[in-house]
Amino acid sequence: MSVSRTVEWGVLLGMRKVETVEQMPEEYRQTLLKLLYALASTEFASVEQHHPWINRGPTPEDRYIQAQVAADEAHQGFIDCRLLRSFGPEGAAMVDDLLGRQMGRHPIDAFNVPFETWVDCVTFCFTMDLVAWYHLRAMENSSFAPWAREMTSMVHEEKFHAAFGARRARDIVTDPEYARLCGATVADVQRAVDKWYPRALDTFGRSQSRFSDLAVGYGIRRWGNEELRQMYRKDVDEQIRGLGLTVPPEDRDRKIL
Repeated sequence: MSVSRTVEWGVLLGMRKVETVEQMPEEYRQTLLKLLYALASTEFASVEQHHPWINRGPTPEDRYIQAQVAADEAHQGFIDCRLLRSFGPEGAAMVDDLLGRQMGRHPIDAFNVPFETWVDCVTFCFTMDLVAWYHLRAMENSSFAPWAREMTSMVHEEKFHAAFGARRARDIVTDPEYARLCGATVADVQRAVDKWYPRALDTFGRSQSRFSDLAVGYGIRRWGNEELRQMYRKDVDEQIRGLGLTVPPEDRDRKIL
């Protein structure tokens, strides 16, 4: 993916991309800072969730990929922290806050939930890392040039995580030997989907959001909360049905609408 030098959508269309904090209008600055903080909070929280399972996957490949997923999430988190620190004392304070948080204190609910089983772990990758992929895709060619450049690697990392989760969920459903190694059944995968699906939908944020509108308007990301959620639903619902599973009702167990 190539990164353009000019803004491709929004009110800054056609202008040179923003390279430094000093170039940002205050409203742009606050919008970007909030978005970076939210994304950074998910990276280190995800490492915390995955860490106990790095050496517990049922196959050597699973254990290797778990380690890679945790490394990728940490890599993305430190990129986010470097960008936050470029905002000066306010951004540095946000980094200190995030690095001091542990499970139960993360800003986004889905990242306060530990993985109870291997099925839980892979279904999280299948559903929640696909959410992350959509969020990061929305920031490809962002008007904030340093962020746009980082998307060239981060988007592919999240797609790898989501594809691994989807593949292993399918293996549990269709491969009796892998299901035996996991000690899992099709019903276990359905329960995990029921657990993570509403949290995944919530992670896109409120349907009506001034912050979301500003992020799109300033060219920081391409799509708003609700548009991203519906793109995600179309994709993940088709994959869930392809496994022979039931898609949970859209409004079941939701906390953010």
